[in-house]
Amino acid sequence: MLKPLFKTLDRNAFALFCGALLFFLIGGVLTTVLPGMTEDSWSEPVAGLTELNEQQMRGREIYKREGCWYCHTQQVRTLVADTKRFGWRGVDAPISTPGEYVHDRPHFLGTRRIGPDLARVGGKYDKSWHRTHFRNPRDLVPGSIMPPYPWLLDENGGQEFEDLTAYIQTLGRAVDWRPDDDYEE
Repeated sequence: MLKPLFKTLDRNAFALFCGALLFFLIGGVLTTVLPGMTEDSWSEPVAGLTELNEQQMRGREIYKREGCWYCHTQQVRTLVADTKRFGWRGVDAPISTPGEYVHDRPHFLGTRRIGPDLARVGGKYDKSWHRTHFRNPRDLVPGSIMPPYPWLLDENGGQEFEDLTAYIQTLGRAVDWRPDDDYEE
């Protein structure tokens, strides 16, 4: 039954191309479209996830405007190395789940990791650390290729810095995963 089909595919490049394309499309639908249509939990926010307030939304817009998401991802992948690298004080970071991104439009998951992942950075550092980091990243991270952002600290009396820091402090806070002695501001 399949022998004539294989002979046709072997002799006809167009038929081979169409067969390969059909299998590719079937695989794409089964692995990307169908799970999203059948899995309802992907659209449910994780417990503890809240909408961003006005200041945090302004900070998110600054994050987008300055292109932070080009170099920083906001997802801890399923790799053990990721969970260890982006953990804190000996506690492995939990893997990111779809429910953490329900309110994000657009999402900043990212694809390039030139800088560290920021999915769980909220509360790790206080405001003075962020101030120093934005003024000159190399003061805290020798060899960093991140450019300085001094205008965030200077314009509007530092309001852009306050807004951006407020947004960054929300990242990863919906998931309860590390010691309670982190920074609020």
